Amino acid sequence: MAYGSNLLRSRFLTYLRGGPVPGSGRIQHGARDATDPIGDQPLAIELPLAFGRSVAGWGGAGVAFVDPARRRPDATLGRAWLITAQQLTDVWAQENGGTEGPTLDVAALVRDGSAELARGWYRRLLTLGALDGAPVVTLTCPELPALNAAGHGYLEVMGRGLMASWGLVATEAAAYLADRDGNRGVIDAGELVELLTAPADPITGVSTRSDGP
Repeated sequence: MAYGSNLLRSRFLTYLRGGPVPGSGRIQHGARDATDPIGDQPLAIELPLAFGRSVAGWGGAGVAFVDPARRRPDATLGRAWLITAQQLTDVWAQENGGTEGPTLDVAALVRDGSAELARGWYRRLLTLGALDGAPVVTLTCPELPALNAAGHGYLEVMGRGLMASWGLVATEAAAYLADRDGNRGVIDAGELVELLTAPADPITGVSTRSDGP
């Protein structure tokens, strides 16, 4: 289950196929199984979305997390990617600076509700119920970090992912992103609308405009 930059298909596929991340200077290793997702669909997460930490690859700005403590039942707009357990662990590993993920005991994950790597910002694997008989899981932090607004490049990737998966128009996607914790009062929704309506590269799915901090 994606809720941040992995809402955008071209970005998520870099975790499976490897290669440069759209809108960022990062290069992903790719998964052992580079097969495309079997399917995907929009799905809301009943956890609050916030932006925090500072990532060099995204201009030193914040990135998205959901609160694992489930303190508020705020709806976060997500995209459920149907992939294999091995692909999931390889995505999990890459999100935390590794390459190949551990062997995942899916039954134990469903029973326990979570699993955790030894290190990394997104080291917690969290279960969110089931969809069409398959467990729904997402990655997040053990606890929310200090808030920090996201940069325009990251938010453009998220916004275009929201528009593609949820059918939002640019003004709706921009308003949603600008009103999340960490971004609220810092991010100008009007500037996001300009980014989200700029011509997009057919391969990367994002505009060629230079990103600000």
